[in-house]
This record gives sequence, C-alpha cells and structure tokens, in this order.
Amino acid sequence: MLIYVELNPKINLENFMSKKVDKSNETLAQRAALSQQDRDVEVAQEMQGTVAGDIWNEIKDKSIEMFALPDQQVNMHAHPIVVEPSKLYLITNSTAVLPSLEAAIGKKYTVELADKYVIVGRAVVPLTRR
Repeated sequence: MLIYVELNPKINLENFMSKKVDKSNETLAQRAALSQQDRDVEVAQEMQGTVAGDIWNEIKDKSIEMFALPDQQVNMHAHPIVVEPSKLYLITNSTAVLPSLEAAIGKKYTVELADKYVIVGRAVVPLTRR
C-alpha cells in the first residue's frame, strides 16, 4: 500500500482571505441579557396601572453604586416579577444589590428581603405633631 503526501499543498489564498466573520452571532450572555430585557418588558406591561408598576417605573432608571462600576442602574441588577399588585417584588442578580438598592431609592420606599425576593413598598409618612 502506497500513500502519497504532498509536502507543500497549494492553498487558495483568495478563499482563505475572503472569509468574513459573522458578527451577528451573539454570545450566550448577550442572548440571556436580551431575553431578560424582553421578560422585564412583559412584566412591566402586566404591572401597568398597579402600585407595583408605579414603583418600578419610578426606581428602574435610578443610578446605583454597584461594584465600583460607572453608570449602573437598578434595572441592570434587579428584575420585577408579578406577585402582588400593592408591592413590588424583585429578583436580584446578587445579594450585594440590597444595601445599594436601599441607598439608591432613598427614604420614600421600604426595602426588605424575603426568601428569594426583595420587596419594595412605599414608606409610610409619619404624622407629625404641631
């Protein structure tokens, strides 16, 4: 049995150089982020007209101090879910979001951790004595 091996095969450089990189391929992380954004939009539409929807619309674009990164917002680290219309229930990407969220939204809201959710409600304004 004889096997012939060509030592210097001819390479068609035109085909080799003309290959274009397909930039439409998204990474798994990019696809997951887009999917999460779509779910957030659907949930926001479901909550529209409720107290939870109003709270989400007020806090979702507030800036938040997370991991010393610039230009971070609440909607990048917390995602709403529909549980009860009178309070906003959030699922967070990290437990480190809780103190940063409390600092970001201020004294107008109460923030508490319950099981796997962060519950945000409107703070009760105390009656003052004159």
